[in-house]
Order: sequence, then structure tokens, then C-alpha cells
Amino acid sequence: MKRFSIIMMCFATLGFVSCGSLGSTSVDSAAKTAGRNTANAIITLYNSYRNTGTVSLSNPTDLTAALMLATGYTNMRTNKDNTEYKKAFAAGMVSAGSGLITTANVDRVINTMNSLTGLNVNPSTVSNNVGTATAIIQLLQALGSTSAQ
Repeated sequence: MKRFSIIMMCFATLGFVSCGSLGSTSVDSAAKTAGRNTANAIITLYNSYRNTGTVSLSNPTDLTAALMLATGYTNMRTNKDNTEYKKAFAAGMVSAGSGLITTANVDRVINTMNSLTGLNVNPSTVSNNVGTATAIIQLLQALGSTSAQ
């Protein structure tokens, strides 16, 4: 256990050093990663919604994707006025979009994300889960008739 702690401290130290030395490059990379993770979550939820007509937070896959989406939502909302972050986030979404999220609709998806309320996952509160599911469905409906391939 002590060895594991030492290894984790080394990784944390390297992470701080590399983030500090890269400056805006690490922000750009972090935004792209957040965009890719968010797109993957949206695609997972979209496929579930398309196949079953609902998003079930009792399904571990949907719940995990909802958590990833909520994380991406929080990151995007925190940085929504930062145009460089938004561009990098959008590029990450398009790169992982699998034809569902494209350059043609990525701005609409991000703007829909920014306008949502209630995209908070709290497994202990049913009303929050209902609000989360509703917000996710609104986001998926914003994709319109785009089909995932």
C-alpha cells in the first residue's frame, strides 16, 4: 500500500510539473479530452435512447455515461466564455463524434449543453435523477434527425 502511495505521488508530481510547463497547451489538450469524453458519453446515451426510447439511470452503462456527460457539462459551463477552450472542446467532440457530432452541428450541441439546467447526477435524490434524465433527453433531441452509424 505504501508503494502504491509513493507511485501515485510521483504521477501527481509529474502531472503538476507538466501542466505548469505546458501552459495553454495543456488547457487546449484538457479541453479536447473533455470534448472527446463528452461526445463518447452523448453517443452512448443517444444509442441507448434510440434503442429503448429512454435513458435509464439504473443501467450502469447509462449512469456512467451520464456522469461523464455531467462532467463535460460542468467543464463547458465553467469555460463557456473562453473561446479557445470552446474551440478545443468542440474539436474534441467532433473527433470522437462518430458522425453523430459533426462540425455542422457541434455548436448547436454545445449551445444546448450550455442552456440546460438540472444536469447534475445525484444518485441519492430521485428528483435530481429525473432532472438529469430530462436534460439528457433534451440534449439528445437537439441532435435532431442525425443518425449514429
